[in-house]
Amino acid sequence: MKILILLFFVVSCSSSRIERKIEDITWDTLADETYLRWGEERLNKHANPNHKVVQCHQGEVKQTLNQFRTSFTAKENDQYYWLHLGNCYFLNDSWLKAEFYYRLFLEENKAPTLKSVALNNLGLIYLKYEQWEKAKTYLQQSSLLAPRFKVPKFNLAQVYLQFGHHDKAIEILTSNTFNGDKDIDVYFSLANAYLFKGDIAKSKYYFSLIPSEQFSREDIAATYALFLLKLGYNKEAFSIMDRRDRSNVLEVTAISQKIEKLLLQRMKEE
Repeated sequence: MKILILLFFVVSCSSSRIERKIEDITWDTLADETYLRWGEERLNKHANPNHKVVQCHQGEVKQTLNQFRTSFTAKENDQYYWLHLGNCYFLNDSWLKAEFYYRLFLEENKAPTLKSVALNNLGLIYLKYEQWEKAKTYLQQSSLLAPRFKVPKFNLAQVYLQFGHHDKAIEILTSNTFNGDKDIDVYFSLANAYLFKGDIAKSKYYFSLIPSEQFSREDIAATYALFLLKLGYNKEAFSIMDRRDRSNVLEVTAISQKIEKLLLQRMKEE
């Protein structure tokens, strides 16, 4: 069953606003559970263009919310009405309203898979609030209710990565849930985990699985530059950072600036 209604929290709390649209569906193992990584081409080609949630993902948030209001009476025939409404508010950064509608959805739905979706999205809101323990609890509950869902487990792994629990993240991302799947962010998360765990060989392996064009993404470029620095490949690290697409995400920019400063220092010492 394709649900396509979960939201998706990417590689770390600080980098969640980096552009990650993936047009090649073969590299997106989470595609059946989220629209958030879908670019315009994929949305137009594979999704129902008349679906309100698709319109929200295409940036038509205010117009779509007005459509929700005018079609309120139709909610009796749409079991996802409150969830979709919550998702649109989430995409509009209206987290309090999103939380209200997710909780309303939980009250009206008892099916474990449906509750799992809302709990996952509540977990994302509490990550926005920086209430890490509550976020972790919601994501754990979501994963338990629907063990076959990948998104809640991936999101939970990101929380573990954020706080240095690399073994827990690795355990999730190498479990049977993700076994055999190709996914850029799963590979990047594993490369990240092994790098900071100190296992350079395994970090190198997972970096090698990521398509070369993705190394222009600032979060991947910054982490890969650190990997190269550990190997003493200073010029190669500088080249990766020089070619990155700057994200304008303050937290990631700050990390990139620190890496560039370290690079310049290393190159002067050569």
